[in-house]
Parts: sequence; structure tokens; C-alpha cells
Amino acid sequence: MKHRPPARLLRSIAKLQRKTSLSPSDERQLSDAQRKLLRAYRDAVSRGDSIDKRWRKSAIKALSYLGADADRQNISLKDYDHHRFGPFLGVSDDGYSGDEICQAALASPKAQALWTRASTLGVGLALDAERLAGVGELAVGPDEFFDIWLKCAGRSLLTTNIGSRVNVRHYLPAPVITIREGHIETALAAANTKLEKTFEPYLKTPNQKPRPLVVYVQFKRKSAWAYAKRKFILNSVIRHIRSGKIADPRVHKIGISVQIGWGAKGRAAAIKAIDFAGEAGLEHVLIDGVVRKVADRAISHPGLLNYLPPTLADQVLRHAKNKGIFVRSIKQVDPDTVARSIWPSLNTARGMGVHLGKYGLFPLTLEESEIVVRQVQQWFQDWTTAPVFYVDQGLVTRKGIFVEEKISKGIEIWLRAMSKHKVEVVLIDTVDKAKGSKILRSSDNPKGLLSLDEVAKLTDLGDKLGIRILWAGSITEQESYEFGRLGVFGIYVTTAAAVAAPVRGKYNFDDRLASIKKPTLSGVLNVKTLLEAGFLSERVNGGEHFESVQQVKLPPTSPDAAAELSRILPAAWRKWWRSIS
Repeated sequence: MKHRPPARLLRSIAKLQRKTSLSPSDERQLSDAQRKLLRAYRDAVSRGDSIDKRWRKSAIKALSYLGADADRQNISLKDYDHHRFGPFLGVSDDGYSGDEICQAALASPKAQALWTRASTLGVGLALDAERLAGVGELAVGPDEFFDIWLKCAGRSLLTTNIGSRVNVRHYLPAPVITIREGHIETALAAANTKLEKTFEPYLKTPNQKPRPLVVYVQFKRKSAWAYAKRKFILNSVIRHIRSGKIADPRVHKIGISVQIGWGAKGRAAAIKAIDFAGEAGLEHVLIDGVVRKVADRAISHPGLLNYLPPTLADQVLRHAKNKGIFVRSIKQVDPDTVARSIWPSLNTARGMGVHLGKYGLFPLTLEESEIVVRQVQQWFQDWTTAPVFYVDQGLVTRKGIFVEEKISKGIEIWLRAMSKHKVEVVLIDTVDKAKGSKILRSSDNPKGLLSLDEVAKLTDLGDKLGIRILWAGSITEQESYEFGRLGVFGIYVTTAAAVAAPVRGKYNFDDRLASIKKPTLSGVLNVKTLLEAGFLSERVNGGEHFESVQQVKLPPTSPDAAAELSRILPAAWRKWWRSIS
């Protein structure tokens, strides 16, 4: 029998909504009634009650009215104990397969072993709310959130990714003064006049305390002036600043600005400017250039990668590091504003009862990312937010670039930076899945970005730093078993648990989609079972129940193999829990 919403509660809501104007008391009563309705719905679903259409419609109206779940969840993913319950599993979906994912959670061997004590946090399976459009993972909207909440509230954990790319905002451009060619004394006088006007607002401030500022000086590209003339003018400008007549030399600085071209010539021009600054005793170099096509297609890349490919940009940054000079591109990101653009989406996810909110940091540099992460951590101290590192994008820092064969080292640097801001959970993933990027490298997949050994070492580093690492990036069924053996905190899968389904509804406008991915009950259950089997295979020693786990062919290519794992794993779980209790 299908359960219906409480009639008295519906009548109370309808009576209040019929009023032409609501008093403050009426508004409070209506909000309280909507909350009671959602609580009753969650309780009914948690008990396994069958819900009728009227219940669902009433719950959607309540969610829409309140704009959020009735109550804050008192748990989030950082509370999950993977040492006891094995790796967490998230399955990406927009709500289409919510029922199947929840059914797989309750049918998993671990849930069977827990039996009446099974909780969503103990079972450790989540629907990961994402729209799987042609370009990859996108944030869900209210329709998807409502659908997911109706299907999963009280039945499974919920996580979401609010986007792989941040909404980049920049500060005003740095001041650049171009030295005109001609008579040296005339050029120098003009430059000093411009410098005085530029520094004046930062010297004569409302509180009479000078504001720091770096003003960059540039010479015309392909200048006819000899090196000696340019150096003479630059030294004259520096002396004028340091005299204190037009600026405060304690906080006001001069740097070199240079425009570079593409490729090796661009690298050479940047290095030449760095050397010039070093000889003049300066610490700052500003680089402008022609945006590469690959960066333009991605809207923008981090720092110098807008102008130079990774290898050449890395050479420039490392040369600057050796010279003790800070290099930056002409556009400087405003990380505080970026952080504030991330907050609303994460706060919405939290309000909808989600247990983890993931957020990408591309195309920020490491230093910019740290400012954003520090802010986000302060705003969500009692909930779990997870910054994401995309291995196929690499890491850009002030001192170098870490991509391809250096990517493992880059992740180490990134993890240590995250630990400084007390981040407890992170995701390491691939973003460019349309190009076939995969997280794991193996004999079957030599183009993968990390080896299993590197994953193990990074997992150990995360444990030492107090960071639990989630892994994603086209993980297969067999690979889920290997991640289970390593005892990682958790993994996310999509394709491994899904089948191709016809394009429908909101995806019809995406003319590059031939099909969509639909997780299935059997697909999710297979991955969950393999993940559990891998975890237990390394932790339950011998015993009549578990010896047969290692004899089962992996991945389970037949219903018999899957059934065998499902039969023996509950006993293996109970043996594991007895051994650690």
C-alpha cells in the first residue's frame, strides 16, 4: 500500500496559502508546516514505505517553497570511517537513476552484513549529483536537486560537484609606463612625470598610510635603443623612486614589463627581461603575450600557460626562481571574489542535504588556489567541502609547472598546500574526459596519468597529512577492485556502472550527444561489490569464508561470479569487524 502525506498537514498548508496576504505569524506557520511535511517524507522513505504521487508533489512544493531541505544534516562525508567500512563509492547521476542507486546501496554485501544496523554513512554509497553533458561534469539545477532529494533522502548519501572551473575575476590591470624613444632626457622626464601621477593616489591615501604598489616600466618592442641606454634610463628611474620624492621606497616598487611572442622566441624574450631586471636589482617582471589557441579554447589557462606551453613556461618560472624574481602575467586573479562566487553553489548544495560539495579550482595557480581554499574552509567548518585537483591540467606555481611525468610531484605539493588550510577531503580526478583522460595507468591503458604505486604513495601521504583522498577519472570495474585493495578513502565512477541510454529531455539541445549514461542497479552493485572485495582481500587473513573471495574471477563476467561474491562477502565483513573490535 502506498503511503499518503498527512492530510491534516496538507489542509493546514492549503489554508495558509489561500490567504491573499500573510502576516509574519502566518509565514512562520507555513514554513513550519512545510518543514514538518519534508521531515515526514524523509521518515517514510527511511522506513522503506511506498510513496504515492501526491506525496512526491507535496514534497517538491515544500522544497521549492523553503528553497532547501527541512533540516541541516548533522553528518557529512568527513565522518565516514573508511578504515572500518572500506572505501566510499560515489556514482555520478542527475537523478534519472536515483532509485537504482539507492537499491544497490541496500543490496550491497556490506549492507547485508550490517542488516538492521545499516545506516547511509555505514553503507558508504552516494548518488553524486552531476549533469553528464557532452563537455563533462556540470552542476545540477533545482529540477535535478528536487528529483534526487525525493529519491535518495534517507536512503543513500548525496554528494555533488558544483563545477570543474571557477568563475575567474581579475583585479584592475597593473600600471605599465612605456618609455618613449627619442632624446634620453626628454624620455626620462616624461617617464618620471607619469610615475609621479601613478604613485600619487597610493602615497597620499585617506589615512596617510602609503598603499603598496608595483609600477612596471616597458621599452618599446624592437626598440632601437642600445642595451646601455635602456639600462641608464631604468637606473635613473629607480634612483628617482628611491629618493622618496614621488613615492615611498618602502612599499613602492618598479618592475619590468615585456610583451612576448609564441614558442621559443617568447621564452627567450621572457628570460631576457628577467635577466635585465636582475641586473638592475629589481624583483618583479610582468609578462604579456599572445594567447595560445589551446588556452583560448579553454577560455583561459593558469598564469603563463596562456602564452607559453608547459615546458617553456616552466623554464621561464624556474629561471626567475633562480634569479630571485617574481614573475606574473598581465592579468592578476582576484581570488577573494572567486571564493565568493563558489560559496553560493556550495551553500545551496548543503541546504539540499548534500553530504559533500566538490569544487574545481581550474584555472588558478597554486598560490591563488590557496587563498580560495582558505576562505571556503572558514565558511564551511562543520560540513565537508572538497577542492579538486585535475591531473590532466597539472599544477602551476610561482616556481614551476608540474605536468605529465611531473604530475605526481605536483599532487604532493598540492596536498601539502591543502593541509595548511586544514582540508580534510579532496578529490583527484580528470576533467577532459572527452579526450580520453584516465586517472590510472596500466598495461591496458598506457595513457593513464598515474600508476597504482603512485596512487598508493599519494594515499599514504594524504593519511600522514590528515587528508582523505577521493579518486575519479574513468575508473573501470577491475580498477575499482584495485582501489579497494589499497584501502583508499573512496572512488567515483560513471561509465563502469552505467549503460548507454537514449538522449532525452534537457539533453536534447546538446547536438554532440549521441547517447547519455544511465547507471543501472546491476552496474552499481557490481562496482560496489568489487570495491568491497578488494578491500577485504587485503585485510581478512584466511578463514573458510574468505579464501574463496580470491578465487572468484574479477571482474565478475557472469551472474554466477557476482552471486558468489555477494554470498561470501557479508561473512567476510563480519569477520573483519570482529578482528578490529
